[in-house]
Amino acid sequence: MAHSIFIRYIGHFGGRRPQLLAYEIGNRSEAESLVRSIAGSYRDHGLNPATATYWFRHNDSVHEIYVWPDA
Repeated sequence: MAHSIFIRYIGHFGGRRPQLLAYEIGNRSEAESLVRSIAGSYRDHGLNPATATYWFRHNDSVHEIYVWPDA
């Protein structure tokens, strides 16, 4: 099953709609590896243990980045 990667800006009043970053990635482990690498490329990043969603800070804005199975 293919997977997609989405990114979402998290603001003071909740987040914006997720934006598609990549799609048709061969399997979940490959997609999760890409998500970890992308988040890790920013100085301020981490994993939210409550949601298992990676996040990173860019220009004082926080973004979530996550994997979702393609339909």
